[in-house]
Amino acid sequence: MSAQLSSSPLLKAFQDSYQELVRFIARRTGSPHEARELAHDTWVRLAERAQARDDTTADPAPPEAAVRAYVYTVAENLAIDHLRRRQRSAERFSPAPVDLDTGLTTGHDHHSTRDVADGVAHRQALDAVDAALRALPPRSRDIFLADRLDGACHAELARRHGVSIKTVEREVMRALDSVEAALHRWRGDVAPARTGRRRALSALLGVGGLSVGSAALWQAWRQWMPGYSATLATAIGRIQAQALPDGSRLTLDAASRAEVQYFATRRTVRLLAGSAFFDVARDEARPFIVSALGHEITVLGTRFEVALQDGGVRVAVESGQVRVRSASGDARVLGAGDRAFIDTALQLSAAQPAANAAVAPWRDGWLDFHHQPLGEVVERLARYSPRPLRVAPEAAQLPVFGRVRIAEAGTWLRLLPNSLPVRVREDDGAERAVVIERRPIS
Repeated sequence: MSAQLSSSPLLKAFQDSYQELVRFIARRTGSPHEARELAHDTWVRLAERAQARDDTTADPAPPEAAVRAYVYTVAENLAIDHLRRRQRSAERFSPAPVDLDTGLTTGHDHHSTRDVADGVAHRQALDAVDAALRALPPRSRDIFLADRLDGACHAELARRHGVSIKTVEREVMRALDSVEAALHRWRGDVAPARTGRRRALSALLGVGGLSVGSAALWQAWRQWMPGYSATLATAIGRIQAQALPDGSRLTLDAASRAEVQYFATRRTVRLLAGSAFFDVARDEARPFIVSALGHEITVLGTRFEVALQDGGVRVAVESGQVRVRSASGDARVLGAGDRAFIDTALQLSAAQPAANAAVAPWRDGWLDFHHQPLGEVVERLARYSPRPLRVAPEAAQLPVFGRVRIAEAGTWLRLLPNSLPVRVREDDGAERAVVIERRPIS
């Protein structure tokens, strides 16, 4: 996600007004479910405008009231278009007016031709997608459909097909590329090289004015392809807070990376590196699922942290409840104040109370260590250090207990010999790494 989007006043106004905006749309459409869908479409329109805006000129920031009014105008226009489409759909199934003198129907439904054309075009699109899927190797097709239609986790698919999780991910991407290329061919253009973020499916299908005849195609397809997708990453020493389309908020720790995808029936995040804290907006129709190293954490609405640590995954809950399921199938429900760890042997620990420990204290500039090996502590500090940090093997298991202010981590390292039998020196190599060694016994 670019800085351009994260700093957009339009998207900030959308985030700040999300719940009120959904109620506003629901009053016009009469459907809370449709209101959430149209709110998502509003976010897409605003994001496209933010991306298209030329940031090479330093225009003054517009008044907050004007920005908010624009957001509501976009939402209202989408709601009006939606109601018009719904009315046209109803007219298709209503009997035409009859002349009482002749007994013949009068007038001409000027929408019928367009509706028929839409239906034919989208049936052709579905045929193109079906042909693309049939052309795939059976394993690729089975993995793709299980992933997109059934919501099967990658660890389960890996066990089912006797392959690695990485292979499952490659098979899914292979199928997505094939389907996207088929849709581009259907449109008569050339599929662009993939750059990590896919073009919106609505743009490929041209579904701005879908009729009832093609609604089934659109609803089925939304199970396969995400309506929203983003890859988030932070550099060493940088923390990023990112608002998501549904009102949820994701905060990435330094040197962390995650992939976010929103589907019609689920919201998913893959934590690829580091740590992330989630403040999840409740949505009964779409659970929020975080996957890390093949393990899954599922919630509806809560605040919690997921971290990759020492080859495993640590989960800590600040409020609400989450269900943790390891790749081996073990499951636990964690409540507020609980935490658990899944180790390299895929064993899920029992829920442990946090005992007044803060969840994700790095958000406030602190790191807490409770009898953790020095090697893990230094690996954690390395996310914020401009210079490499190394620990000699003989010192890596020394226990560390205490709280470190991230901004003063350098000072903490220099004072470390006062509390542990170690010495801290600067390496003579080109990297000028900071090396921590066991102090010789005199």
